[in-house]
Amino acid sequence: MRNYRGFNKSLRRVACGAALLVLAIPAAEAQTAAKGDSEDTATTQPADLTTAKLENSIGTRCALGEGVPQNYDLAVRWFEKAASHGYAKAEYNLGMQYYFGQGVPKDESKAVYWWQKAAAQGISAAQYNLGNLYFLGQGVSQDYAKAAFWWHKAAALGNTQATRNLATLARLHPHYQAVVAVDKKTTIAP
Repeated sequence: MRNYRGFNKSLRRVACGAALLVLAIPAAEAQTAAKGDSEDTATTQPADLTTAKLENSIGTRCALGEGVPQNYDLAVRWFEKAASHGYAKAEYNLGMQYYFGQGVPKDESKAVYWWQKAAAQGISAAQYNLGNLYFLGQGVSQDYAKAAFWWHKAAALGNTQATRNLATLARLHPHYQAVVAVDKKTTIAP
């Protein structure tokens, strides 16, 4: 029984580490919006969810060096396995790896790809990061309307930094005031 309790304690530490990994990107200095992020979901069968969670957890441990030597290459392999099940958190983590070039060559376009998949499943940090990339023109063409679109989605899920970014966009670019002021149901094609 003691080992089981220790195992649960380890899983809690991994979960905390995963939350740090989710928000580790400098462009994503948003507060955790855990209540807004989709709870663990996979786009495939429920049995795959358990497998995907475990694979993502192992990848997170490898990326953070928690309980194992830090190994980004191995982390990427585990995140890819979890993402193959449509697991949003793993898709987000793959985006992180590509954005920073950890375990894979740095590739902002691939970060965008993985964050779009995670954002579509309600991961607010991915939505926020996409807004930042569109605002800055990193990995995509600069597009303030698309930045506002993604920041609106993240803000609707409780991401306070996205709300601040929307206000800043309206202040810096008054002609986007209307884009920023639209209600949350308005869609701006990303």
